[in-house]
Amino acid sequence: MIKISESAWQKQVIEIAQYAGFRVAHFRGVRVQRKDGSVYYQTPVQAQGVGYPDLCMVKGNRLIYAELKREGGKPTPEQVEWLEALSKVPGVECFLWKPSDYEVVLEVMR
Repeated sequence: MIKISESAWQKQVIEIAQYAGFRVAHFRGVRVQRKDGSVYYQTPVQAQGVGYPDLCMVKGNRLIYAELKREGGKPTPEQVEWLEALSKVPGVECFLWKPSDYEVVLEVMR
């Protein structure tokens, strides 16, 4: 099993995509502190934005959405719903990638 955090994996995928000439968008979560002092991270979204894929990448006539997970990680139901909905759009490519998919990522970005 490949040991790498989801954030480190995301950084790798972004670098691969940018090197291949893709424009990449990722919306980072913000640090939120509760009144009791505990902290959590949340991505501010509206409407049905919960579960929106981690990366949106475009190059020429290609539009790719990717949800990234660490090895053993599983997508939430909302993430699955987004990928399924987006994959129905003609020409849109949707992926769920884990670090073990490294070679697949390289192939898709070619």
